[in-house]
Parts: sequence; C-alpha cells; structure tokens
Amino acid sequence: MLRQVELVFSISYTPAYDPYHTVFRFLVLLASADEGRIPAKAARVADFFYCFPWMLADVRAPRNIQGFARTRNRLVRKYPKTSYDQFPNARVIFERMELIQSTAMSALAGADMIELLDVSSEVLKLKRSGVPAELWRAVENAVDKTPDLLSFLAVSLPQIGQTGSDGLFARTGLGEFSYDVV
Repeated sequence: MLRQVELVFSISYTPAYDPYHTVFRFLVLLASADEGRIPAKAARVADFFYCFPWMLADVRAPRNIQGFARTRNRLVRKYPKTSYDQFPNARVIFERMELIQSTAMSALAGADMIELLDVSSEVLKLKRSGVPAELWRAVENAVDKTPDLLSFLAVSLPQIGQTGSDGLFARTGLGEFSYDVV
C-alpha cells in the first residue's frame, strides 16, 4: 500500500518539489517575517508547512509562545487535508525537499534577492531591492491571500529554538535533533 502511495506522489505534481515555486515560497515567507529575516532551518520547516499546512496538527506546541497552540489548531481547521493529499510520512517529504530548498536558497542569494546575515546561525534576510517589481507584486498578492498562515509560519514558528529536544526539529518531527550541538 505504501509503495502505491509513493508512486502516486511521484507522478503527481506538488509545489514542494518545484524549485521555481520554492524560490517564490521563500520570498513570500521572508516578506512575511519580522524585518524580512528567518533562520535558514526555520525557513525550511516553514516552507514545508506552507506546502502542507494540515500537517501543523503534528507540531508539539511550546508553552513559552503565547497562543501558539490555539493559532495552530485554527490554521489546521482552516487548511484541512483533502482527499487528494495522500503522501508518505512528513519526514520523508521533508528530506526529499532539502536539495530543492538548498538550491532555491542558493539561487536567491545568487540573484541578490536574499543575503546570509550570520554564517554561524544562517539567518536569511530578504533584499527587497533585488526582487524585480513584477515578482514582488506576485509575492505581495500571495501574502495577502494567506496572511494568517504566513504570519504563523514566518513569525511564530521561528520563535521555537533551533536545537535540542525542545527545538524545531523535535517539535515538528521533521528531522534528527539528538546530534545537535546544544
């Protein structure tokens, strides 16, 4: 059964595996973030949930971010899973997205649309002046369509720590955290 589901996933289009759409999603997320900044790891996780918002239901809410669980639950109800959303587990999808996301970040940096602020923490910063006007209008339209989801993904989600058992990967189940340098 799992093999059939993966086959269907492989022959179907999903924006998660589209490098051009990934570039666009990163611009939308950075445009929604405070001061246009998001740590790279958090941007990858936010991008994943931008593609699959119903999977936010599996995120363990931190207690130190007020209203996180309430907002998460409201978003899961607002963006439910459809009958066409049949995927292998979240971690597999996230791992498959890594190369595409890295390529998209590299392309954005190469096109001078983002900059890497701090090499050690890998914080991405939007360079608005580098984004062509037509593309920027499309980014603004996308932000206007889902402001609640984008605010949650670009502002609230990155507030979760990056590492450890209470970090972003542990709370989302999207990656390994046991080898994090804490």
